[in-house]
Amino acid sequence: MRAKFEAVRLQQARFLRGLTLAELGAAVDLTRQSLSLFENGERAPSPDTLEKLSQHLRVPMEFFLRPKGGTEQQPRTLVHYRSQRRTREVLREQNRASAILDMCVAVLDAFEEYVDYEPTRLYSLGESIDVLALTNDDIEDIATQTRRSLGLGDGPISDVSLLVENQAVLLMRAPLSEGMDGLSAWYGDRAVIVVSEEASYARDRANVAHELGHLVLHRELDHHGELDIETFKRVEAQAWRFAGAFLLPSKSFLGEIYSVSLDALATLKKKWGVSVAAMIRRLRDLGVVDESQSRYLNIQLRQRGWQRVEPGDDKPREASRLFLKTAHVLTESGDTSLPDFAAHSRLPRDILASALEVPVAEFSPKPPAQNVVQFKLKH
Repeated sequence: MRAKFEAVRLQQARFLRGLTLAELGAAVDLTRQSLSLFENGERAPSPDTLEKLSQHLRVPMEFFLRPKGGTEQQPRTLVHYRSQRRTREVLREQNRASAILDMCVAVLDAFEEYVDYEPTRLYSLGESIDVLALTNDDIEDIATQTRRSLGLGDGPISDVSLLVENQAVLLMRAPLSEGMDGLSAWYGDRAVIVVSEEASYARDRANVAHELGHLVLHRELDHHGELDIETFKRVEAQAWRFAGAFLLPSKSFLGEIYSVSLDALATLKKKWGVSVAAMIRRLRDLGVVDESQSRYLNIQLRQRGWQRVEPGDDKPREASRLFLKTAHVLTESGDTSLPDFAAHSRLPRDILASALEVPVAEFSPKPPAQNVVQFKLKH
């Protein structure tokens, strides 16, 4: 069967590079209308045009011929962004982040040509729950039940990333824009999280826990339209409340609070892997400090410069392991190599590098071995 142009891939590639139709058209000498016809599947570009698009969008030409895999074809739930602003730049970044989320699933589909992954296993609320009516106490209880379903007690979590990946949740770190700390969605029965690769150790853990909150709490929210501003605020507040309760269970965390000074909280950060700023928020949620005390602590935080860099932020962040482990198994078994996998997948190399957390150069074919036998001419 002849390969055909997949219109969705052009839009994904354009979104990945943060371009509008007009900007891409100007770069490759095409009209906005022509590109729109390509993206809508009403017309296919010529081979020469496809090559120009490939070069400018920095994707393999074969990417435009890759059909959606089994998981990528599944219906996607509402994507949870951290901002509800609708400026042009915010929409551009949301489109880019959404394309990265899709690409994470495309990497899974590419690997599933070689291996079978377990289905995602996460605590489920069921379809009958009105999530928007949940109280803070309800969310505290759901976070506790989620921990129990994962075999956790009430102590610190040593590796949040490993924990969620062990439940077959796809986790990828990518170069998201400032303020776009993470996003998540379900594709059928597969849960996917993308977080910023620039976050510090503690912030990264909080980002993953926040997105886990969305996956557990908000799977059944209507995904046929956008949330209104009040619903959006409530949904985000619920995800943060879940993250706080998940990372810092009230009884065990409060049992170690001997002082609410910044220095005392910085000491606890070493054990719990949670930022001082997030601990202040958790103490306010639990009623240990009131609004004025919380404001005072945050002023102190800014005065020390900790709102940007806290003590301990130089600790290496956690890593995603699922895709890299799969690649190692395939290469060690001789089924494929990273360059061959990249060529077969037809996916952008920078996406593969982010998904596996390896340098882009790992996907380039290795040069042939040179003759290293030493010799000299006879005279």
